[in-house]
Amino acid sequence: MSAPRPGRLLLVGSVLVDIRMAVPALPERGGDRLADRTDVQTGGGFNVLVAAVRNGMPAALAGRLGAGPFGRQAREDLDAAGIPVLLDADPNADTGFSVTLIEPDGERTFVTSPGAESVLTAERLAPVEARPDDAVYVSGYDLCYPRSGPAIAGWLRGLPPSALLVFDPGPVLDQIPAGPLDAVLARTDVLTLNQRETALLAATDDPAAAARTLAARLGRAGSLIVLRRGPAATVAVWTARPGELLRVPVPAVTAVDTTGAGDTHTGVLIAALHAGHDWPEALRRAGVGAAISVTRDGSATAPAGADIDAFEVSSRR
Repeated sequence: MSAPRPGRLLLVGSVLVDIRMAVPALPERGGDRLADRTDVQTGGGFNVLVAAVRNGMPAALAGRLGAGPFGRQAREDLDAAGIPVLLDADPNADTGFSVTLIEPDGERTFVTSPGAESVLTAERLAPVEARPDDAVYVSGYDLCYPRSGPAIAGWLRGLPPSALLVFDPGPVLDQIPAGPLDAVLARTDVLTLNQRETALLAATDDPAAAARTLAARLGRAGSLIVLRRGPAATVAVWTARPGELLRVPVPAVTAVDTTGAGDTHTGVLIAALHAGHDWPEALRRAGVGAAISVTRDGSATAPAGADIDAFEVSSRR
């Protein structure tokens, strides 16, 4: 299948702040655990945006920030990355935050407290116009919110037919109401899922069986399903040919922190399309980018394009 070449990444949804704690193990229910270290970083959709920008693609945020300390931090980091915010900040609320517990093997567990980013409305989104060559990114987190979910699903109905809709349901997939979920899947051009999310949405994590099930749920001809299987591989399948699986190897690395790995994969993938790469090459670069990101401690740890190139050169030696 021919690959599109989007001109800009438009993220419709939320950027929030991560309160990150490295712990020796998760506490038992009712217990406590001392963190080895703690930091506060901008995360959420910021990870996807930064991954794209670091790989040469313009990006913008169509979401709300708050006016409190978390909102100011998010704004400063977006400004520093050269990412414009298309909506005014909410003067009566702060940006939300996510408490992230990171175990020694790099696995992370989240609890999220929504803020200003969770109350997008149809009226707020109405002035935002997607360009015909935009790649529009939507996260399942935003579809969970009672106000944002229906508003985003409604706004997507007005997308130009040529705009590329990229949807990552995320770890809250099982909490998304059926109405917004079905509406977004019907418009999705690229559906990207990790192994747990694949099992939740397709009732199986077997790539071939999942591809057949998911192909029936996507309404756009020629949609791409990206099954991120961690260090094993990335498996891609087009809905027009659900029996043909494209397996893209992922470099073997030692994970330090897996926070934002899926976001990095998606941001690098879209940026690679922007640069003119075909689907196999874009998926390969996305896998390398995600692999590099998990060797770094932090949320927005996506490598720049030059880092991906250097990694590939060193791995061939």
